[in-house]
Amino acid sequence: MAQEDSFHIYPIAESAITIEYGREISIPAHQELLQLQQVFHQNQFCGFLDTSITYNSLTVFFNPARLFSEGQRSPLAFVHEEIRKRLTTNSGDNKTPLPDATRHLIPVCYEDIMAPDLQAVASYHQTNPESIIEAHCSKEWYVFMIGFNPGFAYMGLLPDSLAMPRKATPALQVPAGSVGIAGQQTGIYPNTSPGGWQIIGRTPLSVFNPSDQHSCLFKPGDSVRFTPIDSNTFKYLNQHENP
Repeated sequence: MAQEDSFHIYPIAESAITIEYGREISIPAHQELLQLQQVFHQNQFCGFLDTSITYNSLTVFFNPARLFSEGQRSPLAFVHEEIRKRLTTNSGDNKTPLPDATRHLIPVCYEDIMAPDLQAVASYHQTNPESIIEAHCSKEWYVFMIGFNPGFAYMGLLPDSLAMPRKATPALQVPAGSVGIAGQQTGIYPNTSPGGWQIIGRTPLSVFNPSDQHSCLFKPGDSVRFTPIDSNTFKYLNQHENP
């Protein structure tokens, strides 16, 4: 675990404190935060509610009323100290293991009708669509966080040969299952919504279902690999209510 002074700890509300670790997107740094997240959930302090992880930060949520009722005159100071303790103790032989991660294989149809921006991405990189597809399917992408829409997983880090700027004007309606690129990230739109990512394909799989016990297919720390399929296979596997 990194040294305690590597982390920047600051309140963002009366009931939340953020732990920031660097400013660059880094898988090793993110895994440090995942370990710390495990510590909070396995060794909860009085008033603890939940945590939320992003690329380079972990936010700890708590109930200040509960802490007041337990005699804590400053809930923020109390939680700050609890965070500091965990940063100090979670190191060396006492380091908490990473949470279990899942490796996902996601089928994607890259045919024109489901990939409206694939040619533009290929042109941007002065190559052909086949090379973009091959590169997109060539390795596993790491899941950093869930956000934007429920179930939307931010994955990366894409190389410069795949990275793309967002659209200048977002699309008003991106179909559920659309696979996009923005910056060094790739992701899957869990439902039909507006969006500004470059759409290079679509998966027939549903990645978010609020009626399931585990509503989101992905979680931070997982890895995802894409594999190409044709439109007939897409239709056979399609799980979306509104294809």
